[in-house]
Amino acid sequence: MANPFDILPLNLFNLFITQGYVTLQRHYMAILLRLYALAEFNRFGLTRENVIAEIMDYLRDAHAEEEIKVEMANQTQGEDDSVSTANPKPEQDYASFLIRRLEETGWIEREQHPDYTESITLPDYAFTLLEAFRKIQEQKPHDFPGQLYAAHQLITAADTNKDFSPALAVTQAYENVRQMVRGLSELNQNIRRYVERATREKNIADILRLQFEDYSQTLGASYHALKTSDHVSRYRRDITRRLQTWELDSDWLTQAAEELSVQSRMNPAQAEQTLVGYVHFIIHQLEGLDPLIEDIDKRHAQYLRTSLRQIRYQLGNADGSFKDKLVALARQLSALKEEGMEVLPDDAPALRQHPVDLPDIHSYYTPPQRRAPFVPDTVIVPILHPDDLVSLRALTMQDVTQAFSPEKVNRKVLGFFNGHKKMCITELPREISTDLHWLTTIVAYAHHPEVSYGLEITDGEPVDMGTYRIVPFELYKL
Repeated sequence: MANPFDILPLNLFNLFITQGYVTLQRHYMAILLRLYALAEFNRFGLTRENVIAEIMDYLRDAHAEEEIKVEMANQTQGEDDSVSTANPKPEQDYASFLIRRLEETGWIEREQHPDYTESITLPDYAFTLLEAFRKIQEQKPHDFPGQLYAAHQLITAADTNKDFSPALAVTQAYENVRQMVRGLSELNQNIRRYVERATREKNIADILRLQFEDYSQTLGASYHALKTSDHVSRYRRDITRRLQTWELDSDWLTQAAEELSVQSRMNPAQAEQTLVGYVHFIIHQLEGLDPLIEDIDKRHAQYLRTSLRQIRYQLGNADGSFKDKLVALARQLSALKEEGMEVLPDDAPALRQHPVDLPDIHSYYTPPQRRAPFVPDTVIVPILHPDDLVSLRALTMQDVTQAFSPEKVNRKVLGFFNGHKKMCITELPREISTDLHWLTTIVAYAHHPEVSYGLEITDGEPVDMGTYRIVPFELYKL
């Protein structure tokens, strides 16, 4: 893969080099983020007038005219790039200079049209970099909920969606799992920063603000949902079992590779190798999430212990012990009294008086009393009326027939023949042969008058089907 610095303009990051004023970096970054917000959903590029107006609005709000003026004096002036007005305002000169600087460093591109109007666009790498800068600016916690659920829905949709695309499901599930694991790894490595900040803080208010405002957002509702409603154990088994079944199915791999090769620029062999890599990655990452989540829990507990210990230390030993604080307070009160002040100042904290409750009957020790032995109630099983029993049996049979109707079983079995007249038990798909419920249902419905297949016992040794052995048989079309 190419080095990013071989693709990006050479002086792209020279824009943020300070020249006399350390705030020039933040001014350029703020202007770029404003232009990115305008260009993010703009289809035809930004007009020069809109960019000039946006930069002038920022310069007035940030009071950055003097700093930009100093930088203009330090830069070599190029061609006259003033706006099309007779007497341009100083802010317009500053804005024009900033546009030239952004173009020289490669953050923007200018395009002149036949009618002499000018539009400004952002290159593709500028969109990517500014999106990363905006995420850093917003300081939003990483969202985990929904990613593992989306991967589960994509992988298990083969049974319910007739338009199921195996290649698209695997690639999208790979992206969801990759983002979730990356977010957890990022969270695990950044908790250490909060531990260091908690040990550096000296003010109790700052430590509490770090705990209840900053850190609680990092380990907030998203991580709580990942530990409860979106827990890994709810979806991991279904995903890994389905992917392992697909991995061992050569027909599925061939079909998915052909579909992926059509969607991408890879040949079928490369597409198959890519799909196998995606499947291995998903299985490996899901199986290895438990140690990662356990490590996050340990670091979280470590931060809570460190924060609480720091608060206790600051309360007890930062400016002397509690006894020393009482002595200092008494001396200050004595000094106020010597000055003739009989009443505390208005801004002084009020004295707290806790009410004293008189002892009552609940204030004294009550010895435990022996409980009476537990006597369970008699369980009375009602006797059903014959008519009620018949109606319940009819409802039960109705539920069973709706779950496995002859039409559904017949359609399922006929899809296995693949143009042949007969099919041995060993030729059944793996998801059917390992499912004892479905296998016994197919055998039971083989003699039903509404199905179009039959069953015939064949000679030979019993066939091993997972953890059980059955007599060999063949299914044939009627």
